Amino acid sequence: MTELTRRTAVYGIGTGSVVALAGCVDDVDPGAGDGSDGDDNGTGDDGDDGGGDAVTTAVQQVGTALSGPAWDRSERRGVCVLIADESGDASRLLGDAPEAARAFVEETDFAESVLVYVESVGPTTCHDEITLDSAGIGVEDGTFVADATVRGADSDEAVCGEAITYSAALIRVTSDPLPDAVRLSVTDGWGETGTVRDADWVRDPEGLAGGVRPDGDPPNVPASFDCDVEGFERHPRAYEGEVNWGGGGGTGSDAGGDGPLALRVVTDTSDDGGSDDLAVARGDRFRIELTNVSGHTTYIGNQGKYNLEIRTEEGWTELRGTEGDATFGYTDEALGVDPGETLDWEFEMTESGLVEGGPHADALRVCPELVPGRYRFVFFGAADLAVAFDYEG
Repeated sequence: MTELTRRTAVYGIGTGSVVALAGCVDDVDPGAGDGSDGDDNGTGDDGDDGGGDAVTTAVQQVGTALSGPAWDRSERRGVCVLIADESGDASRLLGDAPEAARAFVEETDFAESVLVYVESVGPTTCHDEITLDSAGIGVEDGTFVADATVRGADSDEAVCGEAITYSAALIRVTSDPLPDAVRLSVTDGWGETGTVRDADWVRDPEGLAGGVRPDGDPPNVPASFDCDVEGFERHPRAYEGEVNWGGGGGTGSDAGGDGPLALRVVTDTSDDGGSDDLAVARGDRFRIELTNVSGHTTYIGNQGKYNLEIRTEEGWTELRGTEGDATFGYTDEALGVDPGETLDWEFEMTESGLVEGGPHADALRVCPELVPGRYRFVFFGAADLAVAFDYEG
């Protein structure tokens, strides 16, 4: 039986040119700073790495938070992102940034600088800026450190609406060598202070269960997968061109394997610690898992939007079809997948187990019977994400 479920995954450690950060609370004094848009906000000496070179920063207010926001303000004081270039998650995160913030990014020479995106929250509409304390800026063992504070109204006479307000800023960090990690002491608009660090939020795709596709050639490549039932019509292929193996973007995206979504097939669903060799036998259960490995909410279509296929000499062929008059429509909707969240599909490797509980289950069936070979799952509810496994019969 196919069960469409939602499961929240444990946060792991992320890698790459963009790393989202979340923190645990430390008792430190909040910092203060001028926080002027785009101006040098202070310099400091490298800490324990022995270089002693100056660290120069410039701050650009972003305004509206760009992460969603997708974090719980009761658990952490904020989040931040280390941006080492303009590609990958950086382009997606900053796609909705105001023009001034995008210009700030374009003006950054990533050969000499990195950017740190920081986000926090306050209790009023006047808590709309984040400033740095110039005295706390430095690089320690390759880690950029600073004290950041949400700034509220400058005057008691200011009119501020009572509303939870998320603010954000970009920090350009110039040093030699460049930092490859970040540790910020962030004080929110309530005066609560905590530390946010790199790799404390996003998932590391290398650490996900399962795999993308087997190595080597399939155990069998049938000439075709023809059904001898008169009038049988297969579920149409709902994607065009090449698939994105193992990962990519959300709905409406053509992002390749470096996107925010990671797709894996888990063929070992036991609790005995056995190996997952991406192969199943008849009657075995397996699971497809889709995980948001980025630090921002990503949107997908509904979970029924997938093809199940077998590789033949004629190409990849859909397993399911019907001899009735069914149409294969799907609702057009956008479902948010939060950072670190995993959605899954569970199947049994039988003709009925690949259909029951899934989309159009009352009309679809697998025809002909399953044969040994290589099978794949293509989720066209995102950027045509695919994984494959072998059926041993």
